[in-house]
Amino acid sequence: MIQLFKPKLIAILILTTGALALNINPSKAQCEVSANVFPQVICAGNTVTLSATGGCGLLMMNTFDNGTIGTGWSSTAANPVFTNPCGPGPSGAHLWVGTTPSNIRTLVTIDYDVSIGNCSVNWWMRYGQEKSSGDCEDPDLVDEGVHLQWSTDNGVTWTDFAGPNSSPVGPNTNTPPFNTTTPGTGGYWAPPSGGTHGNYPPTQSVYYWHEYESDVPPIASTSSTKFRWAQLNTSDQGYDAWGIDEVEIKCPTGNLNVSWDHGPTSLDPPPVTLPPKGTTYDTCFVVTVSDTINSATDSVCVTVNPIPDSDFSLSDSNVCGDDPVTATYTGSASSGGIYNWDFGSTSVNGQGPHTHNFSSSGQKEVSLVVQENGCQSNKTTKTVEVHPYPSVNAAPNPMEACLNDTISFNNGTQPDSATTWSWDFGDGNTSNQKSPSHLYTAAGTYKVDLTATSAYGCTDSVTGLPITINPNPTAAIDTNWIDYENNELEYNDASQPGNSTSSISDWTWSFGGGANPSSGSSSSESVTYDGQGNYTTTLIVTNNHGCTDTTDIGITIYKLEIPNVITPNNDGYNDVFKIQAIEDDVLQNVSLVIYNRWGKKVFETSNYQNDWDADNLADGTYYYVLSFVSPRGEEKFNGSVTVLRE
Repeated sequence: MIQLFKPKLIAILILTTGALALNINPSKAQCEVSANVFPQVICAGNTVTLSATGGCGLLMMNTFDNGTIGTGWSSTAANPVFTNPCGPGPSGAHLWVGTTPSNIRTLVTIDYDVSIGNCSVNWWMRYGQEKSSGDCEDPDLVDEGVHLQWSTDNGVTWTDFAGPNSSPVGPNTNTPPFNTTTPGTGGYWAPPSGGTHGNYPPTQSVYYWHEYESDVPPIASTSSTKFRWAQLNTSDQGYDAWGIDEVEIKCPTGNLNVSWDHGPTSLDPPPVTLPPKGTTYDTCFVVTVSDTINSATDSVCVTVNPIPDSDFSLSDSNVCGDDPVTATYTGSASSGGIYNWDFGSTSVNGQGPHTHNFSSSGQKEVSLVVQENGCQSNKTTKTVEVHPYPSVNAAPNPMEACLNDTISFNNGTQPDSATTWSWDFGDGNTSNQKSPSHLYTAAGTYKVDLTATSAYGCTDSVTGLPITINPNPTAAIDTNWIDYENNELEYNDASQPGNSTSSISDWTWSFGGGANPSSGSSSSESVTYDGQGNYTTTLIVTNNHGCTDTTDIGITIYKLEIPNVITPNNDGYNDVFKIQAIEDDVLQNVSLVIYNRWGKKVFETSNYQNDWDADNLADGTYYYVLSFVSPRGEEKFNGSVTVLRE
């Protein structure tokens, strides 16, 4: 059975070989592991993400979590800081370069014996990603990146790790936990060609925390090899910042075994959900790494806070009028919690009790959400029925009507068991019905009064209910041709709403058969007719008071066809520039001007009779300006016509 919870007091690090320092003797590789958890404090029912760094065959393991460079280094000319000035790193503190003066930005290790071969350098790295100068300014030139190098002559000469120089792959995020699916490799990670300016925040993975793993090349696998991280070109102090974390130099000699006490066997196990226990509790997770000889163990603990409840009681769930209701918290959260009460339109804080008066009748909701130690309860909601004491609730339907319309008076008085009613309609007429109807015979504004007595003997009144009797609108239509060629006509509402307080709110158009569309509901509609003929359009308008009026308009549609080719070869067919509507006596005052392609006028008449045959003109394209008066008004068309005699 998987055990998720361990006692909190577990040794932080156990090494079977007895080596307790984070940076192991370079000639005696051991096992080392560092466990991490995010977050360290959660609410019951949420998940935590576990991870571990380390392994066996470790020559160096530096987490910088104690705020120092640690052991295993011979030179730190990069002058680093450990204050995380540019956001969180993979775990705890990390090493950051660029915030302090440093002419040469290098971090050099002591000599390590890597002659056993199969060694690698593993670490996490991120470049600064801000455009402006400062602690986090980005390396943005191709030579401002960070090199990983080795030296076998005590630092006299340095060589980049062998390629390929590949950037890591994984989600680019500034919020831990970070996850690298494919570590970066090689010895140099150049900023993108041309820099990242104009591309903020940067999208390349080198500008985010990711894991890197570079194999020590055989030529560098000696008994006395130094390693260094070096930035060989910078703009100045406060520019081109970068950081590293979780640095490991390791030479594994066998298979690495990983074991968490709750079952997983990888350094980065799946997230774990922690259940509630009623109170705050701590639970710890233990990870062990081992090979055939050595092992190391580390643990990490999580504080799990309970989710508070939000139970409460109400002094009464049925009240009259503005009688008070008191809500009292009955849950287990302390008085130091955060209490968010909601009495409908009123929010109240604090554990309470809280007394509230509702301003209106009906079913009301009282709800509570409690937060404590960063954990939030579910919402508890209870209802209160607020009965009127009594409360007259009456309204005319409609409040504005058309002349000679009958008004219905809706009586929603609560309680609805009121036994007597007294209406005064404001025009000298009265009624004792609960919900009467009344017909006003003159336009104007009236004030209506109602007095109601409930079954409980309580009386309430409402006075001055307004009734406005409005005149009807006057329907009218304006037209505007959109496209003569395609018989497209625009109809616009020109109706009068009735008086200064009225406006047209609805339009119902009927254009009849042969029209597309055949109906419409906007103040302006575009209609295309199938062909020539006489059509009738009907418009019903409704003003904002619900009053209506209807009007009709007739429209005549005719087809205007202008040829674009004539063949004046005296064969009796298409010999002239012929417009049928002229012969049908539909058009009047027809004016035609013809131009050749150089803009020279070659024909003009103010009384065109379908007689232009391009006499004495060469074949080709000509341009016309045609104007006339039609049943639609003055019209003008421009176009081209081609003359072909053969």
